[in-house]
Parts: sequence; C-alpha cells; structure tokens
Amino acid sequence: MEQTDKNLFQIGEVTKALGVTRRMLINYENLGLLTPAVRHDNRSFRYYSADNMVHIRIIRTLQDLGLSLPEIRSYFDDTTHLDEQIERLLQLRNQLDQYIAQLKLRQIHTSAPEVCHVTLPAFTAFCREFHGVDLERKTAELRQTYIHAVKHYQIDLHNRMRIQIPVDSNLDGTYIIPVVSESKGKDIRTFPQVSAICIYYRGAYENFPAVHARLLEYARMNGMTLHGYFSNIFMEGPPTHGGNKDAYITQIALPIKFVQ
Repeated sequence: MEQTDKNLFQIGEVTKALGVTRRMLINYENLGLLTPAVRHDNRSFRYYSADNMVHIRIIRTLQDLGLSLPEIRSYFDDTTHLDEQIERLLQLRNQLDQYIAQLKLRQIHTSAPEVCHVTLPAFTAFCREFHGVDLERKTAELRQTYIHAVKHYQIDLHNRMRIQIPVDSNLDGTYIIPVVSESKGKDIRTFPQVSAICIYYRGAYENFPAVHARLLEYARMNGMTLHGYFSNIFMEGPPTHGGNKDAYITQIALPIKFVQ
C-alpha cells in the first residue's frame, strides 16, 4: 500500500473487525450498496475507509431488522419516497412486539396482563362472515376458512389469522385469513392500518369476554373513541398446543380512533 493509504483497511481486516465475510462484501459491491475507497481490478485488491466500515455496519443493521438487500438499496437510493420501507419496518416492529409478548406469557407469572398501545398494520385478507355461531363452531369454521384460503391464495406470512367481532355481539363477525396483497376475488378485503389497545392473553378462548370487558373499561376510563369491533389475533392455539387451552396465546385488540 502507498503511504497515502495508511488509514485504509484491507478486506481481511474489515471482515475480522466487523464479523462479515469476503463474499458478503463482494455481494454488497455487486449490488451497488458499497464502493471500496480503493479498488485495483487487475489484482482484485480492495481497500476500505473508515466511512466504508460505518456504511457496512448500517447495511448489516438493516439486514438484522429484516430488510432484504434490494430493499436496502432502495432505502439508500431514494430519500423522499420511503413508504414501502417504512411499512416494512412497521410490520417488523409489530412482529417483534408479538414475539416479545409471547415469550413473556410463556414465563410463569400470576400478574394480570397489561394493556398495550399498538399499531395494527394494513393487510389484505380472505374473509367470510358468520352469524349466530358459538365458540365450538367458530373454531371449526375458522379452520375450514384457513384451508380454503391456502388452496386458493398465497398466505401472508407476516400477519396472523384472526376473528373480528362487533363490541356488542360475540356471535357475529368475520373470519379473516391474511393473504398476499396481490390477491383478487369477491371475498378479498383490504384492512387499513389502525391504532389499538390490546392485551396479549394466555388461556382458553372461553375467557375472551372477560378480556374484552377489561379493554372496554380501559378505553372508557381513558376517553377513547372506538372503531366498534374487537380483533382476536391467534398467535398460538390448537395447532401448537392441542387441547391444552391454558397454553393458547391470543392478541386481543380493540382498535381506537383517538384519545379525547
């Protein structure tokens, strides 16, 4: 290296310092995410500056957050139209919140679950209405709705199946199976992003009405205006725990419009 290169780093030094591989750095370069400070193509030598190393760490952080390399390229290239990246990160934040809640509920504790403020992301879903249906029948019909959706659509892996019911009726509502946004059909609906209060509940589905009542009381005490429905979002249930109802985990959400 020349004397002017004394503050640059060889590729081996970068891989050691940042815990990345040579292949990863070359891949970043090929995708236009990274430009070495010095590159001698005839000898395949690359030297990286301190700024390069900071930039590599940013790429790795965005990858750890769940963004793909093309999404990261778009993030760097476009500083004024970042709606898709923002939406993706909101989805990831929602997923992380759910997984953290799941882990907490799997701990043995006796304290009552707390009310959380969350954002439910927008999504597309295959839907079927139901009327006058008891809990046992709802469970069976939700499973059949899921089977139908799987056979006819690509399932959205980022959002979970759920049941939506009015706040004043537990017997009527909608079975909702999230599918990819490109899905088309008479039973396909798009749900907007909404703010909500929720309780991550561990236990039998029979106890949902008590959780609903607690959320309604919390909303009343805090001057919240409601959208008028509950969304029971199933995180762990019979497919995971069989008949062990005490192990079921559900995100029970009450969407709100605003706080007075």
